[in-house]
Amino acid sequence: MKSTFDNLAEYKKQRVINACIQEFGEHGYDTSSMDGIIKRAGISKGGLYGYVSSKKELFLFIVDHAYSKLYEYLKIRVNSETVELQPDLLERLRDVAERAIDFYLEHPDFIYLIVRTSHIPDEGLATEVRGIFDKHFIGLFGDTDDSSLRYPKGRVLELAMWLLQKTRLDFLNEIERETNPAKIKSDFMENWDFYLGVMRDGIYGTP
Repeated sequence: MKSTFDNLAEYKKQRVINACIQEFGEHGYDTSSMDGIIKRAGISKGGLYGYVSSKKELFLFIVDHAYSKLYEYLKIRVNSETVELQPDLLERLRDVAERAIDFYLEHPDFIYLIVRTSHIPDEGLATEVRGIFDKHFIGLFGDTDDSSLRYPKGRVLELAMWLLQKTRLDFLNEIERETNPAKIKSDFMENWDFYLGVMRDGIYGTP
């Protein structure tokens, strides 16, 4: 993003960010448009291009913004509750999932955007987006204990990443038909307990 964006008043900056989250979340990268963002943000085309050089640059910025907000929320929750992150990967995944669902419920538009990032035909862009996800994921899960794993830690972390993608998609599917937040949260954690139980039976012990 250009320095002009950083110098914007916070409310104007947030208006552009919200417009991007909505446009990219609804349409993905390929079928979204700068015109759609301009219309949602209520700014001129010249105004938007005064802040950003390209649609790709804007997309990568917004994806990093969405992940940053999610992981900042998780770290704040953990710190405010004085909870120590578990060294065990599966226990940490469950602890994080139990807090992440609250963010999902408060910010479903962020999750629509994040889920969209798993389907990007452009291999170069997909690699850059994956790098953003990996950066945040490894920052939270990279130091988990691997001494009891039957398989290489990198492969197990890949499986955990896939589960995050699946449970986010499951969440979005459920909020389309269920309006009770308590039920959504209960179903979300029930799914995680099932997946983690299956993983626990398979990834620990001697090969």
